[in-house]
Parts: sequence; C-alpha cells; structure tokens
Amino acid sequence: MFAAVDGVSFVLAPGETLGIVGESGCGKSVTSLSIMRLVPNPPGRIAAGTITFEGRNLLELPESEMQAVRGDAISMIFQEPMTSLNPVQTVGQQIVEAVRLHRSVGATEARARALEMLRLVKIPSPETRLDEYPHQLSGGMRQRVMIAMALSCDPKILIADEPTTALDVTIQAQILDLLRDLRDRTGAAIMLITHDLGVVAEIAHRVVVMYAGRIVEEAPVDLLFSDPQHPYTLGLLGSIPRLGSDGDERLIAIKGVVPNPYALPPGCRFSPRCPLADAHCRSEAPELREIGRGHRTACWKAPLDQALAKAAAA
Repeated sequence: MFAAVDGVSFVLAPGETLGIVGESGCGKSVTSLSIMRLVPNPPGRIAAGTITFEGRNLLELPESEMQAVRGDAISMIFQEPMTSLNPVQTVGQQIVEAVRLHRSVGATEARARALEMLRLVKIPSPETRLDEYPHQLSGGMRQRVMIAMALSCDPKILIADEPTTALDVTIQAQILDLLRDLRDRTGAAIMLITHDLGVVAEIAHRVVVMYAGRIVEEAPVDLLFSDPQHPYTLGLLGSIPRLGSDGDERLIAIKGVVPNPYALPPGCRFSPRCPLADAHCRSEAPELREIGRGHRTACWKAPLDQALAKAAAA
C-alpha cells in the first residue's frame, strides 16, 4: 500500500483556471478522481482529508447525493474520449442521458439541449453529428463532444484531464480557445490537468506543480514562468523547446526517474534527482511554505537565487 496523493491542498475560485502539471505518475489524475470520488475501491481509497465544495465536505456525502453532484455541479472531461464515450450509443443519446439524469426535462427538450451544446462547442453540422457514433468522428470532434456533455448541466467546476492529449497542434489550439471562451461565458472554474507547460501558459491563471504525489510549487502562471522556486519546476521549464533558439542547443533533461511509490526516498522526494540537494534535503522533507504573495514552494533552498549562483560557481 502507498499514498498516490499525499497532503495535496489547493483552492479553486469561480471563473479561475488552475493548471496542475507534473510527470506521468505524479498524482494529477488521482487528485481529480478523488474530487469526483471515482477512485476505484478496491484497490484505492481516500484515507483522510476533506474536499470542500459550497460548504459541504464531499467525502461525507452519501453516494446518492454525490451522484447528483457529478455531472451537474462538478463535471469532468476524461483523458481519452474514445474510451470514455459509449461506442454503441450516438453522441446525442449520451448527451441526452446526462441532461435527463440531472434535469427534469422530457426527451424532446433534452435533445434540443444536446443540439445546443454541440453548437456551443462549434461542431460543424451539429444536427447530423447528433445521430452519429463516436467512431464516425475525428479525435478533435470526440473531445468537443466530451466537453459538450460535461457542460450540458452548466457545472460550476469543470475538471479537464489532459483534454488536448494526442491532438495535433491546430486542434489543440482550438480546444484551448473553446475552454477559455466557455469559462469566460459561463463563469465556470476549470481545473486543467496536463504535462504540457505550453498549455498551462496559454490558459491558466495559477499553476500547481506536483511531484511524487505532493505539491512542490504553486504560483500565479506569470510568476511561475518568470521566477520558478523549485528545482523540479526549473527542470520542467528547461525541457521546453523554444522558437528562435540555436539549433545546436540541447534541451535540459531531468536526470533519473520518478521514485517508486513503494520505496520513496527519505527527505525531499526530488532530492535523488536534484542538483542542489544536500544532506539536509536528503534527510528531512520540506513543508510547502509561502515565499511571496500567492507563491508557495517545498524546497529548503528557496529562494533559489543564491543556491543557483553557488552551484554555478562550483
């Protein structure tokens, strides 16, 4: 047994987009599934903590009340639409089902709502697409269907788990524009889970950086990119290709691999891969602490300016 997510805590405000980033296996998706109370049990379980939404702890709600929250007040766009959509139902039937589950409307009104949502997410020829099956749609259109379904009941929180994965850059840009437009139009808060810092820079207001099940840094998006204060964040930013850079310039790679969750290192979990780590880092885990307004980091070396200068001189 191990803790896939350990001590993660953050706040999401109305109309805000919060980006959650980190390597595969860092706990991003488990965090989102925990909020929705969709962690498979067994083998997983939520051992402790609270998830507060509109004054209620979601972990204390009976399953029948939680079902009323899912897809209504809180909706989720899952990572792979081809496996999340039912292959034997038309996309219209699936959106209608979501509407009728949470709204007291008839089949005709629900179908009209489904058509309205397909128009909202800018699917071409929505009247025709309504009666098509997922395999008849492109990857980008299936993702739009997932967004339409998630928004069909006007949620207050939209959780998007890597909504642009496996899409080409043109479709990716369209999906991000759509999410931004819908956020501004509806006032919904968005929790965007991704490993792509370029996506975060495009749409997020704040960013949470996760590593090995914990938050290592949290900051407003502009501050995270201009003044990162955790060596892991620095490594992620250094691995991004940049336009106009010298073609011979090599990307910075973070040495090592994410630790085995069954055998986490003592002290800071990033210390085996960190070029700034010392004996203190390897023996005692740092707490997530505030180092500036809205800027938190879990690093003994922060602020990093002196530590980086010392490392460069060594």
